Amino acid sequence: MVQTLTTDNGSSNKFDRIVNDLAETGLSICDDFISPLLVNSLALEIRELWQEGEFRHARIGKGTSLQLRPEIRNDRIHWLDTDNPSPVQRPYFLELETLRNYINRSLFMGLFEFEGHFTLYPPGASYDVHYDRFIGSLERVVTCILYLNHDWQPEDGGALKIHAGSEPSSLPLPMQVLPLGGRLVTFISDRFPHEVLSASRDRMSLTGWFRVRS
Repeated sequence: MVQTLTTDNGSSNKFDRIVNDLAETGLSICDDFISPLLVNSLALEIRELWQEGEFRHARIGKGTSLQLRPEIRNDRIHWLDTDNPSPVQRPYFLELETLRNYINRSLFMGLFEFEGHFTLYPPGASYDVHYDRFIGSLERVVTCILYLNHDWQPEDGGALKIHAGSEPSSLPLPMQVLPLGGRLVTFISDRFPHEVLSASRDRMSLTGWFRVRS
């Protein structure tokens, strides 16, 4: 049975909460991770970059195996310079740096950097079931997806559908997570196969990964 998961995280420390979730289940969903003002500012930056032609069709694979497969994945992405973020991006990357330090102190993962891109799924676009860690590559350890959609409704579609992987889980899988603005979804990258369902409106996010040294 597919379940739609929403959360009410209360007022406790969001970083402790995410770390505890990762330790217990490998997956955390934190609503209002950033302010509505920052959500709107990041969404506006996506729109401006889109109008300037700065987005490209996303590809699958890595290195020499990189290929365009629109029947599998047909979103558009814009890679970010995380070492030199824009003024709008900087507050979010500071939050991620705090989260990285919390994870390393508590879970000893040795995370040392974040890589990420803006993602835009036009209406009807989707991404088939996949893992975030490439075969034969260990760098991507923790996935972080920040949604930037204003007033998203269930009838808009576009859920992140998370499936059970090879490890036993106490989570009610499969589950569907709506891409609500300000919601941060964090999970162990090699543990959960997942897909993005098609939506009836533009679906925007800042998607990335905490990495370890290869």
